[in-house]
Amino acid sequence: MSNAKQEILSIKRDSESIDGKVLNFLKTDPISPGSTLSDAVMVTLKAHWLPLVLYSRGVRGEQLRLSTLWALHQLEAQANLIRRICGVDVGR
Repeated sequence: MSNAKQEILSIKRDSESIDGKVLNFLKTDPISPGSTLSDAVMVTLKAHWLPLVLYSRGVRGEQLRLSTLWALHQLEAQANLIRRICGVDVGR
């Protein structure tokens, strides 16, 4: 067993609130087969914050570029999915 320090996140929301409905959706309709709520939360957090975290820790060059490209791809793909499923054309 590893002695590595772990970060623990616990999110509790009323199941009838919009936050609770989002959490329930992610639990019952995973991003991909075999993924968990924790996986969905971490992919979302990394897409939004990973490039900024790396930048703030002094990472530059190819590692920062590739992480930024990955994050932007994730965010753009999610935006396109939302547009398509919800039938929203934003002038494209």
